[in-house]
Amino acid sequence: MTQGMYPLGRLTPSLVRQEPLFAGAAAPAGTLFVLGDDGGYAAAAITGRELHVGRNTPDVHVAVGRDDAYVSRQHATLRCVDYGAETRWLLRNGGTLPLRIPDTAPILRTQEVLVPAGYTPLYIQGAQLHVVELLVSDGCRQRGTVRPDTNTGNLRLPLTRREWLVLVAMFRDVLTREDQALPLTWNETAKVLNGVPGQCGWTDRKAENVVDGVRQRLTAAGIDRLTRETAPSEALKANLQRVLVDTGTLLPDDLKVLTTGIGD
Repeated sequence: MTQGMYPLGRLTPSLVRQEPLFAGAAAPAGTLFVLGDDGGYAAAAITGRELHVGRNTPDVHVAVGRDDAYVSRQHATLRCVDYGAETRWLLRNGGTLPLRIPDTAPILRTQEVLVPAGYTPLYIQGAQLHVVELLVSDGCRQRGTVRPDTNTGNLRLPLTRREWLVLVAMFRDVLTREDQALPLTWNETAKVLNGVPGQCGWTDRKAENVVDGVRQRLTAAGIDRLTRETAPSEALKANLQRVLVDTGTLLPDDLKVLTTGIGD
């Protein structure tokens, strides 16, 4: 076994629940945990170290989609690199299909992105959706456990009632799960808003200004690719949609506001 690298058994609980031990102790900051279909690996942050993820079980550290021919034999590589005065993990797509992680545009073949600190799900959509769990340790392992009666965690982003109403209207078709649903145009959004009880005077510019305010605030809070400086204009709505849906900020039940209004 390579020094500073340890396998994770196939019965390892989801990384979202608790960070595993590393060689029987809390992991040093920067340690990467990767969990796939049948277990995974933990690796200390040593410059140049690599972990491979893919379908070809004998030649990768973490197996995913072993029965899915659309998943590449070596679909992703995680490499520890120097980044200023620290080390970071770089995710590279070596497969045919895109890799997806929250708050980031699809990662296409040969493209690379830095893995965020903390917990990150990695998605590969082949014949079915495959999920590989990533966790970059902060060196402060939480020793609490999640019990059946533990309150469900809340990742919902703070919105004003006005912002929430506009976003529900814009993503109406997405929340109703219509086939190939896209966010509404600004003009369509304004029309939906003017049909909500108690609402009037909405224009495409007013709706856009509200959403721009949300994007700017979320960007200031550290969420990337929501501004014209960090993403193509045509990708901004899709990036915002992914953030709002992945955090549970917008839910299908929210659609009732379009027929009842937001009240007092």
